Amino acid sequence: MKKTLFTLVLMLTAMAAAAQSITNATFSYSFNGEGRRMSCPASGLDVVDLTGTVAENLQINAVTVQTSGSVSSVTMYAANYKSGEKDPEIMEVPLVAQESQPGDEYVWWYIPTEFIQRMDDGYLVKDNNKSTATRYFSFYFVANKDNNPIYYNNGGSYYSIRYKTDNGQGGGGQGGSITFYDKNTATLSLSMTGGKYSNVTYTYNGDGSRDISDNPGGISSLEISGFTLRLQRSSTNLEIESVSVQYKVYQDGSDGQWNTLNYDFQQDEGGNILAKKYTGTTSTPDLTAGLKQQGKDYILEVKYQVVDKNGNYYFFTPSGGNDLYRFSVNGGGGGGGESVRGDLNGDGEVSMPDVMFLIQRILNGKFPDE
Repeated sequence: MKKTLFTLVLMLTAMAAAAQSITNATFSYSFNGEGRRMSCPASGLDVVDLTGTVAENLQINAVTVQTSGSVSSVTMYAANYKSGEKDPEIMEVPLVAQESQPGDEYVWWYIPTEFIQRMDDGYLVKDNNKSTATRYFSFYFVANKDNNPIYYNNGGSYYSIRYKTDNGQGGGGQGGSITFYDKNTATLSLSMTGGKYSNVTYTYNGDGSRDISDNPGGISSLEISGFTLRLQRSSTNLEIESVSVQYKVYQDGSDGQWNTLNYDFQQDEGGNILAKKYTGTTSTPDLTAGLKQQGKDYILEVKYQVVDKNGNYYFFTPSGGNDLYRFSVNGGGGGGGESVRGDLNGDGEVSMPDVMFLIQRILNGKFPDE
């Protein structure tokens, strides 16, 4: 049914003086894969503001309402709408009561399981055209006592979660046609020797954050050994031509040349034909080859590139500088590295000067001069 929230607020305010048969309520939700729960007091709740991070996934996990007295039903009324939308559609969700026992003072009411299942596909961020406008999910509760509605709300207003979706980072005027899919949207596998790590996998969430961010220190070799990217298309008509990781290595303060690592396999993500999982399994050459400057910091920069059948380019770059990996070569910079076996003169490579170095050592019994 259609009602304006403004009209409903007036109705709720008019009923504020009525006796409350709902004693408390909670609302549990997941935002970009992280579960949270908010208490819904009868008054004084500020709007829950999640707009600081783009919502790739927002869904309802649970709703509980506690009542006292002879309550015959409890209903949650909710609307999911863009900022400025004048006539949002109101969802009417009857809650289910627990089986009460004789002498129970309170009864708990829960959101139906089938409604939760509808939330599993990211219902709250679905079919909103990925608009960059601020969005709201607002709700309140109504209990029926002797066929008289009793409103439970935020001091005469409604409870509200404010969030923001994104139109993607696509090119060619196709923004929003391809977006990240849910959480753990991408992985980048790095194989290295020396330093703190070997065979490290960086996992990105929908907000661009990753699970490891510190400098591995001095390393002897570095390869991108594979990647995974999960994408959601807006329709089956949008066909993807290629998916790749674009990468370059350069010294801090300079620039480098972009190279390409293409995907090898693709499959439907969770049986969803609009969501694809792309996997690259081919390793790059050693990215430290030719880097002579010991003790200098180098940067590996990456971004995911997608090209559709119409020639439109889409670039997905993790936020907050998480597309940059800093390292040094052969024990410089961050420390903890290893030297190259056979590198006798310490210039970072095994070459003819190392042979001459060894000959001088054998013949003369001492190390040659600089």
